[in-house]
Amino acid sequence: MSGDSDVQVPKMKVKQVDASLDKPLDADAPPTIYQTKLVPEMASAALNLSIDFLKQQQSLCNYYLIRSPIVIIIDLLFLIIYLGPRLNYPSLRNSGINFNSVTAYLYHLYMMNKFTFLSAGIFTVMLTSFVFTLVSRLSDTFFKTKIEHIVKGNGEIVFGFKLPDIVNIIKKEPKLVENTNIVVYRNTPIALVSISENQILSTPDSLTMTINSIGCRRVYIKSGIIEDLLDWIMIRTKAIGISKNKLDKKMKVLIEIYSFDDAMKNILRKKGYTCISVGKAQENRLLSGLFGVKKELWGVQFHVKHPDFK
Repeated sequence: MSGDSDVQVPKMKVKQVDASLDKPLDADAPPTIYQTKLVPEMASAALNLSIDFLKQQQSLCNYYLIRSPIVIIIDLLFLIIYLGPRLNYPSLRNSGINFNSVTAYLYHLYMMNKFTFLSAGIFTVMLTSFVFTLVSRLSDTFFKTKIEHIVKGNGEIVFGFKLPDIVNIIKKEPKLVENTNIVVYRNTPIALVSISENQILSTPDSLTMTINSIGCRRVYIKSGIIEDLLDWIMIRTKAIGISKNKLDKKMKVLIEIYSFDDAMKNILRKKGYTCISVGKAQENRLLSGLFGVKKELWGVQFHVKHPDFK
């Protein structure tokens, strides 16, 4: 996400931490790392991190689309159409050459059409680039709509309240900001997770929490920071369960991911999550119907007894 697209939360009287994601970390800042709840000065940074996670998913989606069978078939079809009338084939009868093997025949076929194959390679690269541009517009439209929804709502869909109201929220409902955890390294927010109670699925005998957003700067994905955020979710869910007198009750954490996000699937499996259901991505019928993009609901279920909670 480029600096030009960095978002600032409007009407914030509190000075904001630098929200730019394209700048390197401050080398002069102490190399300390810590976690914090959502605070007013990090409102813009938190909003930009949640948007950047969608940008990362868009990149994964583009990679999935360019490797899809449809794109490969289109490339092969046009390549055959291009090569068909241009290839010269070695004569098996009148050439005077004895082809002792298929390899020998293919070698002579190549030697007779070196420049044709070279031009076909260039044609394939250009065709693939063109097809990729077309299919990437599908994902661009899809994720742009999701990002605009977050920005126009001032992050309410992610954080459970409008970020410009954070000061009042801290005074009236301080537990809401505690549902967001931000990892800060060298005075720069680098990762974030935000959860909320699923009011539809939670019952007097159970607690269900939904992960609204989780991720980190791209360079830290393999550092294990996502696993740490998932650990924090378990701790936070247990704390909420205790505050709601739901000890010895069923607790569950849910997250919705896309079928092309293999890295997140692997992390979730390591943390004991399982895939509960798979459905079509209804927001974009082309991505869902034509390219097979699906939404997967993953979850983990557990119980907490008071002596086991620390």
